Amino acid sequence: MIPRDNGKGLITRTVKRYTLASGHSVSKDLVTVEEPLEIKVKNKSMQTFLIAYIMRTPGMDDYHAVGFLYSEGIIQSKSDILGFEGVDSNGVSASNSLTVLVPDRLPVDLSTIQRKFFVNSSCGICGKANINDIFLRTSGMQRSECTVQAETILLLPAIMRSRQNIFSVTGGIHAAALFTLQGKLIAVAEDIGRHNAVDKIVGYMLMNGLVNHDFVLQVSGRAGFEIIQKAAFAGIPIISSISAPSSLAIETCEALGLTLACFVREDRFSVYSHGQRII
Repeated sequence: MIPRDNGKGLITRTVKRYTLASGHSVSKDLVTVEEPLEIKVKNKSMQTFLIAYIMRTPGMDDYHAVGFLYSEGIIQSKSDILGFEGVDSNGVSASNSLTVLVPDRLPVDLSTIQRKFFVNSSCGICGKANINDIFLRTSGMQRSECTVQAETILLLPAIMRSRQNIFSVTGGIHAAALFTLQGKLIAVAEDIGRHNAVDKIVGYMLMNGLVNHDFVLQVSGRAGFEIIQKAAFAGIPIISSISAPSSLAIETCEALGLTLACFVREDRFSVYSHGQRII
């Protein structure tokens, strides 16, 4: 089931417009919402730990928190999620504060990783200590030799775009989407931060038992290292981007056996690593 659209990512503002032809005028405009989300975890012993403040667009906040915690290695499976506090039936936190309920035993000691760091909507996790973490955490993963038709890759941006409800009226938001190898849309997420959109997709995957399956991740922005990192942790073998890759993203995909296709347009794209999966 494709995740729900909560309609809370938009706000109306009064703007003053100017054109050479007609001069000044006043009208209403729809703007993408950017608000902080406080992510906390609480164990069964009722100990609460503040993990992060993330600037994001409201929507799929429950999946966002799960994807973030999973990407950070704080949780490892759906069984580590016992429930949520502070979200409505659509998974949105009206108070901008969300608590994930977890068991007492987790892969990490929460008292040592409580970080209160600030994650903004453009750069992701600023000051990440050690990029070698991605190689350590994914070293045991077996990468699939699945294949996808080149023509299918070309179709993905347009399919994703057709489900970008906020982008259609503001033009100012990123998206990530999960597809089958046959081009069927599984999930789509929008957010002011491209890495947040991917976290929402990863959280959806974890909560629905889809991690480490053969999918294609389509993203609307450039393919930077952090996007690749999140896809790798989720076991996604193929990443497609409408924009450019970074050198570290390419090197990471080469080392981890991931396929990276970029500059995906209506009739062309470039493959930067493990092109054997695209036929």
